[in-house]
Amino acid sequence: MFHRPTLIDEALELKHRLGADATFLAGGTDLVVGVRKGRRQARELVDLSLIESLRELRREGDRLRIGAMCTHAQLERSGVTALAAACETVGGPQIRNVGTVGGQIGTASPAGDVSVALIALDAEVELASVRGVRTIALADLFLGPGRTAMSADEMALSVTIPLSRRSAFYKIGKRDAVAISLVMAAASLDVDGRVAIGLGCVAPVPWRARRAEAHLAEHGLSRASIEAAAALVASEVAPISDHRGGADYRRAMAATLTRRLLLGLCEIPSE
Repeated sequence: MFHRPTLIDEALELKHRLGADATFLAGGTDLVVGVRKGRRQARELVDLSLIESLRELRREGDRLRIGAMCTHAQLERSGVTALAAACETVGGPQIRNVGTVGGQIGTASPAGDVSVALIALDAEVELASVRGVRTIALADLFLGPGRTAMSADEMALSVTIPLSRRSAFYKIGKRDAVAISLVMAAASLDVDGRVAIGLGCVAPVPWRARRAEAHLAEHGLSRASIEAAAALVASEVAPISDHRGGADYRRAMAATLTRRLLLGLCEIPSE
């Protein structure tokens, strides 16, 4: 069956009542492919497209609240550098006009460009069920390919990011868009010099480089500390080899992109 709630509470009640048979439908760009290939089942579809509050993109003080149904095309115009750049690389224009941020984080793909950018922006995600609402760091949401910390009856309501961070995003792929990334990285810097780093296609999940961040927090931002942080990234990532590229190349590029982004954000000239 196909359900079209107009309120968040109505959607949550449907999910609670229908249980595992119910699947939330956002843009459908991943779900439809999964169903066609036999990887997903959709006995009861709960279409979220009529819930206007999930489409809101609004400023709340010094943070930006991104509704789970905001499309990549909307976020291209967000004014947040890393987020806009990541959204520009998602598929073609048709995909960007229907694909949503909630759909991307829900798939928990290690190649999720937008998820990587949001991690590097120190994003938090708000999750809701009939039991209430909770907020967790986005980096803690991802448990493995296709697996998240969301309970079976939860849905993502929104993602929030601070607006005070300068940021940058870079990907390596066969093409700038449409093709799945080979490696991507994003980084941000707040007014107090604290760094956040996210990488994709180098681990089973969109990954936050916490040891590298801690090193920079302890040693400050300099060419030497950035080199050390890039080396830490290379030592920690766990990429795979596939038809797009080898593990060794991905590991080297993870360090290279980390170095490039941080030098750029810190305005340290490349040698």
